[in-house]
Amino acid sequence: MGKPIKDSIILPADRLRKILGAMANSWGFEIVFLDAGEGKDTRLLAKNTRVIELDSFRHRISLSGPAELMDRMNDAIVKLADIISEQELESISLTEEIVERYEQLSLLFEMSDRLGAARDNQSRMKAILETAIDAVGAAGGCLLMKNSQEHWCWVNREKVESEKLAQLAVETTEQAKNFVEENRHCALLLRVSRGNIIGSLVLGPKSKALYRSGDIKILTTLGAYASLLLESGRLYEDLESLFFSTIKSMIEAVDAKDPSTRGHSERVRRYSHIIGQGLDFDPEELKSLELAALLHDVGKIGLPDIILNNEKEYLSENQWELVRMHPEIGVSILSHVAQLKSILPAIGQHHERFDGQGYPNGIDGENITLFARIIAVADSFDAMTMSRTYRTRFSLDKALKELSQNSGSQFDPQLVNLFIATIKKTEIKLDG
Repeated sequence: MGKPIKDSIILPADRLRKILGAMANSWGFEIVFLDAGEGKDTRLLAKNTRVIELDSFRHRISLSGPAELMDRMNDAIVKLADIISEQELESISLTEEIVERYEQLSLLFEMSDRLGAARDNQSRMKAILETAIDAVGAAGGCLLMKNSQEHWCWVNREKVESEKLAQLAVETTEQAKNFVEENRHCALLLRVSRGNIIGSLVLGPKSKALYRSGDIKILTTLGAYASLLLESGRLYEDLESLFFSTIKSMIEAVDAKDPSTRGHSERVRRYSHIIGQGLDFDPEELKSLELAALLHDVGKIGLPDIILNNEKEYLSENQWELVRMHPEIGVSILSHVAQLKSILPAIGQHHERFDGQGYPNGIDGENITLFARIIAVADSFDAMTMSRTYRTRFSLDKALKELSQNSGSQFDPQLVNLFIATIKKTEIKLDG
């Protein structure tokens, strides 16, 4: 906003009146602040009276007193008025700066609230763009992020010249230069550390005015903060992608040991997701549930191939003892991965039964973590509907009937009811 120009602002005069009044009285003078038009005709003024113009305050005063001191008093009043004027201007400037900082902080807090609900960079881009549009009253706009690919986000695209805005977004990043074009469009670079350009923010016409310097200041502050958030979000997504690629490799290693169950973990993830949605899980809960479902059988990596590739329906007691160890083996394998700490109980308990007759620890009911109870239903449903060497797969109706018959003993009744009700409405392709 900058420091106000004297000619463009009328300064408050209360303080001026008090200080000049006290000084004039101490020198034996009488001072009167004149209304508009008063004192213009000097012929009407009393003897030993002078009118002084105080331009900074848009004020005129009448000064009456000893003639021999009039010039000195006149100079003192003008100098003191100038000092008070500078002080008032500084106070106004500081007030405006405080208001500007408050507006910027409010804007950043608003954007932070919106970003709190964002789960990926596309959602973050939208939150930032919506905040910028609201901050300056623009009709709409776009945000472009450039790395190995271009990522675009639009808000109110139908209300702006989208081709023009897209062109400005590209030109801004290519020319490394901000634009305020025809006072109708505003394009700002998004930079991160060392000045690296990661994209641009472009806004269409303002609804009721032109872009001012205050708008550019606010948008520049927002853009600097947004750049850091978007870049950190991108880096986080890259790390998350690498993490899930590693998880996928682990699942493929399990599948490779037992080709007959290939795709089992992915289907268990899908069925678990259905139940999680039915329980109104938020996106983060669903992501954790799906991760637990994908990894529920990772402990089978530690089982001998002769058990996993067994072509008989029944295993020996010694073989069963080894099978019962796979939840704990899975927990042991994953226990050193900090990102997976919260889902370890689900992996360790997915073979526990609601009646307490499961393994490895024989816990029951709601003592079994909810994720584990969900995965138990999904796991058993997929196991029943897979073809095995020693039996044909169950039909959908038969598998659902089996779940229902074991509701309350093997499975949580609420989850069975929810799964059966939901799966009947869902088009699924059973393992062939």
